[in-house]
Amino acid sequence: MQQWLRYSIGAHAGLLLGMGLGRFSYTPIIPMLIQSNHLSPGETGYIGAINLSGYIFGALLLPKLRNWSSEPKLIRTCFIVGLLALFASIAPLGFFWLAFWRFCLGVLVAIIMILCIAYVTRFAPENRVALATSISFTGVGAGILISSSILPYLLKFGVEWAWAGSAFIGLLATIVGLWSWRDAPNLEVSTSSNTLRRQKLSNSGWKLVVVQALFSIGLIPHSIYWVDYLVRDLRNPIEFGSMQWLLVGVGGLIGTFLWGKLADRIGLNISLVLVFVTLALSAISPIILTSIMALTLSSLFFGSQPGSAAIIAGRAQFATGKDVMVKLWRYMVLAVGVSQIIGGFFLVTLFNLTGNYTLIFAIGGSAFAIAAVICCTLPKVAHK
Repeated sequence: MQQWLRYSIGAHAGLLLGMGLGRFSYTPIIPMLIQSNHLSPGETGYIGAINLSGYIFGALLLPKLRNWSSEPKLIRTCFIVGLLALFASIAPLGFFWLAFWRFCLGVLVAIIMILCIAYVTRFAPENRVALATSISFTGVGAGILISSSILPYLLKFGVEWAWAGSAFIGLLATIVGLWSWRDAPNLEVSTSSNTLRRQKLSNSGWKLVVVQALFSIGLIPHSIYWVDYLVRDLRNPIEFGSMQWLLVGVGGLIGTFLWGKLADRIGLNISLVLVFVTLALSAISPIILTSIMALTLSSLFFGSQPGSAAIIAGRAQFATGKDVMVKLWRYMVLAVGVSQIIGGFFLVTLFNLTGNYTLIFAIGGSAFAIAAVICCTLPKVAHK
């Protein structure tokens, strides 16, 4: 197997574990956590925000961790600790216990995101960058799809069974991840740390940092409130909400792959604009149109959001070059972390005060729309 493909599969497994399960498997469980009195509505929202806030801590910790250990060992350690966090979530020990382990998953996914995507973009051929990153980010959709297929059935037996199902899926991802990253070299063997510190980001690099921050804000409404909105506000049965979350996973698998193929065909810049316009529509349309078709399209279009992250990762390489991709990607993850802390807690608090889903989804859609406008100003890159 070619090296770049193995790393893409390893990144796929890492994002399946850290984001597909560590973040998005929580969403369909929220109504049951509330209905079974495990958590209050406010507590479920804050756990979601705490999970998102772990991002920035992972990005801040990474430089120190890279001084203590090699990058392949860090990735493998993240898989093992992430698996432990998934199994620890099974124990019904209340808000603070669950918040701690979901926070740990947020920290780990930042480290996985930075290092794994840096490997993928460094080793993939230039005409396969979009495809390689798309394979990686379909791990998010795969985690959503698999967990949304299994968790609704397990929820019938109790919340603990749903957490256990998520953990066993994570076990499979960990096995794949440990295989993929065995014997991997360190990343920037030809570039000194002093050189990396002196490297300045281009205007395109800084624009991508802002775009990534807006992207993460736009994700928050669906990530935390989509199933809750469908079930408790629109008064659909939990099975309907679970089916819509399943469609989010379908969108994550199919949509991400299609966005990657489109980017290879028409270019990264145009694809970025198109994907952000699509995401903006996915966030705004369900507060205007509540037909089954409109809700289904919103689920599918939102599910394709890893395609945006994949294309951003590919575009980031052209903003810096392969040798300093880790630096730019770390800034981008820091931007995600900051925006998720501010945006996550702000939107959760705003919802707890108002109970207004319309306002929350409108803010998310606006963030995506602004990101689309910024992407229109990116300079063209050579397309092969």
